[in-house]
Amino acid sequence: MKLNKTLLLAIISVGLTGCAKVLPLDYDNYTGSDAATLYVLNRQGNVGTIYLGSYTLNSKDNCYDMSDRYELDSNVFQAKGNIVVSKVKPDVLYSVSQLESSGRFIQSTHSSLIPEAGKYYYIASGNKAVQVPADFVPDAAVNFNEVVKKYGNNQVRYWNVKTICSRPFWKIG
Repeated sequence: MKLNKTLLLAIISVGLTGCAKVLPLDYDNYTGSDAATLYVLNRQGNVGTIYLGSYTLNSKDNCYDMSDRYELDSNVFQAKGNIVVSKVKPDVLYSVSQLESSGRFIQSTHSSLIPEAGKYYYIASGNKAVQVPADFVPDAAVNFNEVVKKYGNNQVRYWNVKTICSRPFWKIG
């Protein structure tokens, strides 16, 4: 009986250690003077969680491994619509992801960007990031497509978010 309890405790400990890499952390803004600013749109009516993840290239498997994952906003009920402002470290491969529930289905969307020092970006998960000017005032009531139409020609660096490494939970970390 004691062996069964020890084995069960060992399995739970290994499982939790593996899951710790994918459980979201509380996000603390990057405080360096070279910070980039992300304006992340949480659309009105969204139900789900918005994450900010950082990634590194795994050249062996030719895919991107998650380094960190942070929760930016979460809605159990429909969101009223808001903008989440985050200061991030430049030249890092980021993904803004969202798990959305439409009632019967849960869908995951991702958007990538590699922010540059001192730049400002407007992004909604599942859409490309748009570089906006420093005097841009984000407003959740403004249609995302209008922002893209006005600032969509500004250059933004991306990475291929479709090549995130797929790992079984026991190999994460």
